[in-house]
Amino acid sequence: MSASIRPADLHSIDEETADSTGPAWRWLPELARGHRFLRWHSSVVVTRYADCRAVLSDRRFGNGLRAEIGAMPDIDPQFVERRRRSLLLEEGERHTRLRRLAIPALRPRNFERFRPAMAQVMNDLVDRVARRGRCDAVVDLCNPVPISVICWVLGVPRREAEFFAEVAEASTALFSGDPGTVPAAMAATEKIDSYIGDLIERRRGKPGQDLITDLIAAAEAEGGSVTISEVMTVITSLIVGGTDTTRNQLAIALHCFAERPEDWERLRRQPELVPNAVEEVVRYAPTAYAMKRVTNEDVELDGLLLPEGTPVIVMSTLANRDGSVFPDPDRFDIERTSGHPHMGFGWGLRSCVGSVLARAELSEALTVLSRRLTGLTLDGETLWSRPDTIQGPVTLPLRFTAV
Repeated sequence: MSASIRPADLHSIDEETADSTGPAWRWLPELARGHRFLRWHSSVVVTRYADCRAVLSDRRFGNGLRAEIGAMPDIDPQFVERRRRSLLLEEGERHTRLRRLAIPALRPRNFERFRPAMAQVMNDLVDRVARRGRCDAVVDLCNPVPISVICWVLGVPRREAEFFAEVAEASTALFSGDPGTVPAAMAATEKIDSYIGDLIERRRGKPGQDLITDLIAAAEAEGGSVTISEVMTVITSLIVGGTDTTRNQLAIALHCFAERPEDWERLRRQPELVPNAVEEVVRYAPTAYAMKRVTNEDVELDGLLLPEGTPVIVMSTLANRDGSVFPDPDRFDIERTSGHPHMGFGWGLRSCVGSVLARAELSEALTVLSRRLTGLTLDGETLWSRPDTIQGPVTLPLRFTAV
C-alpha cells in the first residue's frame, strides 16, 4: 500500500476528552472541527458522513465489540462464542441470514397493531406523576417504556418486565468492555435463552398475535433453512439491543425539548411533527453516538493506512453534524428536511434491525407526552452517564403542568 498517513500521524483528542463531561454530542463536534480523521487512545476516529458510510458498508471492517469481548482476560470461550452468535455481534453469512429472518417480521406495518399498547404504557406512566407536576423523567417516564413494550410485542404478561429489565441491563453492561461485568452477563444469557426457548416452544404449539409467532412463521417460510435457535437469537438481540437505546433516546429527547420549551409547545400544537421530531432528535443527539469497528486486514482509506487489527470508531454523532450533508447541522430543528438519512440507527449491513420498533415507541411516547404535559422545563441539573458508545441521562429532573 502507498498510503502516506498512519494512525500515529493523526491528531489525538486524548487530552481534550480526559476531563469532558456531559453528552458527547455536545462537545465532540467542536473537537473534530477541521479533522477528517482523529486518534482517540488506540482507535482511529472517522468523522465525516461519506467516510462513516464507507466503513460501515465495507466487509473488511469487522465488529469492534465482538473483538473487544473476545480479548477480555479469563473469559469463558463458550460464553464468547454464544455472545458472538448474537445479531448485535455476528458477522458474515450468518449475520446476513439473521437479518433476512428478522427484517420481514420487523416491518413498520407489523408494529401498527402495538401502537395502542405503546400509548397505553406511556399514559399509565404519566398518570403516576401528573399531580406532582415534577418528576425524574429517567426513572418515572423513560426506563419503564421499552421493557413494558417488549412484553406486549412478545405476548407475555407485563409482570415479566422486571425480569427482562434485569437481564437486558446485565447483558448490555458487557459492552462497556469491563471484565467485571462478565459474570452477570453470563448469568443473564443463561436466563434469557432458557426463557425465550420455552416461549418459542409454546408459540409453536399455540400461535399468537405477537412477534415470536411472526418470526416462527418467517423461519418456516424459509423451508427449514432458518433454525429455531436463530429465531431465539433475533428475539434476545432485540431485547438486549432495544432496551438501553430506546430509554436513553427518549430521555435525551425530553432533555432537548426541556431546553427548548418553544419547540415542545409547537409539538403540542402540531402533533403531525412528531415523526420528524424523532428523526431530528436521533440525528442531533443520538444515544448510540459511535459504532466500534476493527480492520480484518490492512485497509487504505483514501490515503490513511489502517493495519489489520486497528480499532476504528465510526462516530455517527459527527457524521450527523457533517455540514456538507445537513445544512446548519448544529441547529436543532424539528421541521428539518434532508435528502440524506442520519446515522443514528447505523447504516447498511450495520443498520439497527430494531429501528422500526424504536421509532414507533419514540413516536407514541412523544405524542402522549406532548399532548398531556405543558410548560415542560428542566427542574435541576441533568446528570449524564459516561460516554461508551451508548450515552444518556442518569437523572433528568423535569417540571410541567399536566393537562
